[in-house]
Amino acid sequence: MRLKASIIILNYFGEAIISETVNSVLNLDFPKNQFELIIVDNNSQDSSQEIIKKYEKENSNIKSLFLDKNLGFAGGNNQGIKIAKGKYIILLNNDCIVDKNWLKELISCADKNPKIFSVGSKIKKYPPESNLVQNAGSFVFQDGYGRDIGSIVTFEREQFYEVDKKQFELDKEVYSTCGAAVLYRSSILKKIGLLDENFFMYYEDTEISERARLCGYQNYYCSKAVVYHHHAKSSGEWSAFFIYHTEKGRLLHIYYHFPTKIFSQQYFLFLIKSKIRLLKNLIKNKRTFKKDWQYIRVCLSFITNFYKIKQTKNKYSKLYNNNEVQKNYAKILSGYWYFN
Repeated sequence: MRLKASIIILNYFGEAIISETVNSVLNLDFPKNQFELIIVDNNSQDSSQEIIKKYEKENSNIKSLFLDKNLGFAGGNNQGIKIAKGKYIILLNNDCIVDKNWLKELISCADKNPKIFSVGSKIKKYPPESNLVQNAGSFVFQDGYGRDIGSIVTFEREQFYEVDKKQFELDKEVYSTCGAAVLYRSSILKKIGLLDENFFMYYEDTEISERARLCGYQNYYCSKAVVYHHHAKSSGEWSAFFIYHTEKGRLLHIYYHFPTKIFSQQYFLFLIKSKIRLLKNLIKNKRTFKKDWQYIRVCLSFITNFYKIKQTKNKYSKLYNNNEVQKNYAKILSGYWYFN
């Protein structure tokens, strides 16, 4: 009998958190002979590898995969997907703690319609008693910036989460699902391709959600599938690393799926703003060069990798449903993409 689900945890320097995550999965209210847990380690140099090996030795439904180098979120998860045997592929961050009914609820939602590609969780801020919602599905604005429903980032880069007052209890179609805790239908993954490894981290979940939708499939939010998330535990919120990969991911997503004129506008606007930011802070003698340089690096990465990403875009375009593409363009040109 085929496994119902393959849960993939991608680990990177997770010695402080991986045990709590794995234990929550092992305590799921779901038959252990119907799912496997694949733990992919992205070449961690801490004690987490030894922790993973111990779990694998003690649990027959756990497999581990240790990579020789850090392949990022997309590359690392893809290695796990390639050996997964489940009808559904579930990605789970190594800093997420799952509710005991989480897997059951995700699968119940996906089973309702074979056209559903992804099912996202209600992602709440850790610890549980905070009762704050980080993500209940996502949408994007015309400039390509994504917004987690339930989360607000101010211009000062302060992040606020909504108190859970049962306002996110409706299961519904969403623009995209968050890769921190998401179900993908493996049969559709085989048709549209795996996570795009031109993304190292961030926006790869947005991209694959949109790719699936443009092929005629759907993305859903499941309110009863609850996880608790330590956000940006592996990369650091607003670090130079975080800035580079979020901005690169945003522009790459726009290039793949938005009208060409939107990408051109956003790329050159971003380039001009990046130069101004760098020069202004140099004149003011602010010690922000490392972070400011990341914006320039993003622009340069598009020039050096343009042929590769253009090939990828052409490959995806051949899969699309033209009606979905036209609807997508109309929504984007209206200002934002959001399911009511």
